[in-house]
Amino acid sequence: TWDLARATGQDERLDPQTCADLLAEMAPIEELMRSSGQYGPRMPVPGDADVQTRLLGFIGRDPLRGRE
Repeated sequence: TWDLARATGQDERLDPQTCADLLAEMAPIEELMRSSGQYGPRMPVPGDADVQTRLLGFIGRDPLRGRE
């Protein structure tokens, strides 16, 4: 959803609570996720990033790309 919205210039905002819930559930299984090959390496995000940015960075997306 986010990828398509970003690529087509649509609203790319995700629900903050859903992002927080996903991060909380995924963090404990990060090694398993990465070893599956379905997720790229974690992308760096600012320490004060919002929860959506943190989630996207966690799953290997670069949420800051294209915002220059």
